[in-house]
Parts: sequence; C-alpha cells; structure tokens
Amino acid sequence: MLTMSAAGLVAAGPAGAQTAHPGRVTSHRAIAYHPRPTLAKVTAALAGGLPTFTASVADGGSRFTYTMVGKNPAVATATPSTTVKTQIVPLKMVIGPDTFDPTTGNRCDSVSALNRTTGSPVFKALAWKFGGTSIGTAQYVDAFRRAEFWKSTNPAGVNPGYHVKLSPTVLAPVAIKVPSREAALGAGTCSDLGAVEINWLDNYLQTKVIPSLGSAGVKPSTFPLFVVSNVVEFVTTTSNCCVLGYHSAISTSQGVQTYGIADYENSGFFPPSDNLRDIEIASHEVAEWMDDPTGTNPTKSWGHIGQVSNCQSNLEVGDPLTGTTITRTVGTMRYHLQELAFFSWFYHSRPSLGVNGWYSSNGTFTAAAATCT
Repeated sequence: MLTMSAAGLVAAGPAGAQTAHPGRVTSHRAIAYHPRPTLAKVTAALAGGLPTFTASVADGGSRFTYTMVGKNPAVATATPSTTVKTQIVPLKMVIGPDTFDPTTGNRCDSVSALNRTTGSPVFKALAWKFGGTSIGTAQYVDAFRRAEFWKSTNPAGVNPGYHVKLSPTVLAPVAIKVPSREAALGAGTCSDLGAVEINWLDNYLQTKVIPSLGSAGVKPSTFPLFVVSNVVEFVTTTSNCCVLGYHSAISTSQGVQTYGIADYENSGFFPPSDNLRDIEIASHEVAEWMDDPTGTNPTKSWGHIGQVSNCQSNLEVGDPLTGTTITRTVGTMRYHLQELAFFSWFYHSRPSLGVNGWYSSNGTFTAAAATCT
C-alpha cells in the first residue's frame, strides 16, 4: 500500500454542484494504514489460482514461511519463467462535479493515464542494468525479482532464464459514481484530485466490480489491476489521506482473488518533494503483489523508514522506500519507478542474495533491516 498525508481536501458535495477548492497542500508526511481494506482477512491458500510457490527462510532463531507469485528461483527447473495474465481495468470515477477518466488526458498531458500506464516499464520489457550489472530484458518488476534473487538468476546461477512476466489485456472502462458522503476533492495544477473513502471503495470493488468482470476473464489465476487517474483514497475522514494504491485479496467461490489499484498521478496536487509521479504507484503495488500476493507473508518487525512511521512485519517491498525513485525514459516520456526493497533486506540474509550484494533495487539499502521496537 502506498500512502501519503495531505491537507487541502474538501467534501465533494452533491453531483452537479460547484465545490470550493482550497489551495494546494502545504504540509505532508508519510503514513501507513494496515491491514488493507478487505471484507475478511484472507488466509486461504492460493492453490489452483495464481502460479505461486511457497518456501521458508531462517532469520536468526526464527523461521518464516512465505508465498510468492512465480516459481522458486532457488530450485533449478527446465522452465523457470512464469507468465501471469493481467487485466488492466480503467475506473472512470465520478466525484462531485468532476469525472476522473483514465482514458483521456488532462491539461498537462494530452496522453491518457491508461496509455501512459500500458506503455510504461511496468508492462514494457526493457534492458536493465542495476549498478552496472546487466539484469536482462524484462518488465521493471520482473527485473526486480531477478535482481533480488540474483544468486540464483544470474548467468551462472541455477535459473538464469528466470522471469515473472505480466501479460496485459485492457478491459472496458468501469464507471463508478461515488456518493458525496464518501468523496472529497482537492485542487492541483494539472487537474483536480479526487478522493474516495477507502473502505467504501474497496467494498464496491469486491462486491460489485470484481464479480462483474468474470465474463471478461478475471479469475483467481489472473491479476486485475484497477487504474485510476488522479484519484486517491482516504481512511474514514479526509484528515487521514492519502492512500494512492493498494493490493489485496478476497476469498471467492472459485478461490482466492488477488487484485490491485493504483493512481496514475499527474494532478500536481502533491509537492514535488513527495516524488509521487505517473507510474510510481503502479510499480510499488505490482511489486508488492508479486512478492506478497495476499499481504500476509510474515517477517521480523521493521519500520521507522519510508512511509512506515511505526513497526510493520510483512513482506511489503515498496513501503520501506516510498518516495525513493529511479527514472526510465520510453519514447519521449520520462517515467518514475519506485525503488524496491529486496527479500534479503527483510530476512537479514548475509551476504545478500541480491545483485551487487545490495538490499534494494538501486542500492539505497546496503544492509538488512534494523529491528523495530
């Protein structure tokens, strides 16, 4: 989950009414809300759904069992590559007098959020070098997975052909009219910022939207990613804002359905110092889904870093580095991707299993996580 705090949101008011907008945010701080908004905690196995593996790791005197999307990189196999069907679902959000449509541009970018997302390194395979080491041609999160288990995926490792690839399909836009009591608006330089109460939205996705997408191929073996344009979530009140994306899972009659939602952010509402731009949120959430598909992979306690102001104890690879980005240009678009923490950072592997002996994808972490108390 990627979260930030922001002032400057006001109730959206009834549809069609003119809403007074305050000035841009003047104060901000990282926050985190856990657990994710789910109707019920998901503990069921993913068997029969996503292609996953389950393994365990020793961390000091403790042992932790975890489940990840893909195959076990440490176990040699003739076919180490995995492909996951991924449905990209644009959500057209109607909030007060505004419609936030990811299939259209705004006054700062004529290209739509949807097209920017599908053309980004999250879905487009590129050649990657991390610290001068060639990781291979891959989508960004695939490259991250290869890099965090580089001991096994390097050219001399047991699985040099290892990949976890996303095979994207864009589904028809889904329109959601948000009740005024569950909505708020803020003013940005490029567009307004819409905000929706997170529990209302997640309940709507789980009970209305996801069940309706079965005929479009959404099922437990696929990963639906909901894309919104300049729309975030708040928790109960607008003073607890803003969640820019999250991933989660629910139990269905067919099995455990994982899913994610990410804001394509170019509203200009957040200050540049927050480093919240374009696909950073999508890169954060897709990576967390891949390494921790149900959000329940346990770790030793860590925290007081990134967006986590207290202590946390799960394998959420984006949260420790929220706001720390790398850039990659595709065509004329300079994309912002979030740096991500490696498996070895959470489980205190010494030396790191990761590329260059690093503990994160751009080398910001050079040692494992400190104990959080």
